[in-house]
Amino acid sequence: MQKLLYLLLFMAVASPSYAQFRVLFVDDSGDAFGNTEYLASALDSLGYESVYIDAYGSADSPTAEQMSEFDLVIWHTSSWGLELQLWDGADTDNLELLIYLSQPNANFWLIGNDFFFDRYGAAPVTFQSGDFAYDFLGISKYDVQSYADDGGLGVPVVNPAPAPPIPGLADINWQFSTLWYADGFELRPEATPVYLFGDNTYSLSGTPTGVWYHPEGGARVLTYGFDLSLANNFNLIRSNVDSVLTWWQGELSATQSPMFDLQSVQATPNSFFDHLQIKVTALETAPLSVNIHRADSQLVATFATQETARAGEEKTWQWQVPAGLPDGLYYCSVRSGKQVKTLKLVKMKK
Repeated sequence: MQKLLYLLLFMAVASPSYAQFRVLFVDDSGDAFGNTEYLASALDSLGYESVYIDAYGSADSPTAEQMSEFDLVIWHTSSWGLELQLWDGADTDNLELLIYLSQPNANFWLIGNDFFFDRYGAAPVTFQSGDFAYDFLGISKYDVQSYADDGGLGVPVVNPAPAPPIPGLADINWQFSTLWYADGFELRPEATPVYLFGDNTYSLSGTPTGVWYHPEGGARVLTYGFDLSLANNFNLIRSNVDSVLTWWQGELSATQSPMFDLQSVQATPNSFFDHLQIKVTALETAPLSVNIHRADSQLVATFATQETARAGEEKTWQWQVPAGLPDGLYYCSVRSGKQVKTLKLVKMKK
């Protein structure tokens, strides 16, 4: 009831200050401490147009198409390290996130403790090409956790990295004397540290715990390996959100092109048995890649790879379903130059 009441208040309060910058706020925490509400309230108090999704409570991730409708997706795991939708609730890659983050106009801010612990357990874990953390977060190693790897102390403060990409960031201390289970990383050379463990007397001081990753032609991703909602006071939370989102909007206004070049994507019949037709209409000239995946992310079929569709053109592909293809849930993803549309498909017995 408390979360429902908050959601109604959160959606009802609107301010025109940032009406052109729309945020999808994903609550992926199972804790009962109201941490997510603190963070969402900071966003709301700044006047951003926001939509809230309780991914953990509904046991369902937003789709890539839903996420693509917003200028920024903020994904908050708080301090919860169990069955996160970030990992599809099953310690695997979230296909919807993979599709969303594969488009160059994606913008993603991941915040929380223990999201790596949920999938991998204790540090260290090294990542390589093909791993979600390496490809999309710019992280080469889940290196350490505060408290678990510092002799039971916890990190007292995080400090902005030298010359961080985001101006106006301040030191962050906590509602408690130290923060337990914040994550420290090693980064890819292309990634930029944003926050470091501090202070100088702390054994893990200088370890990156915040990272900005924006490869050429790729998504913009900011990762906080600590739960911002546990900062010492509301003003500190609010100030950090303000600095990050003000800077992010400047980045987008300087570089981002319009978001849409697809008019429609259809798959019939749905549910399907032995055949499927996929029809795509382009809003403007764009390269199309069309694939079908299983629910576990395994590629099943490819119909187009960077195939050009002209403005107003309708492209159609016919698929004769292979004999023996298991019944169940599948995804058709259509990737263009500016967006990704995803359809859920169901394979049924005849």
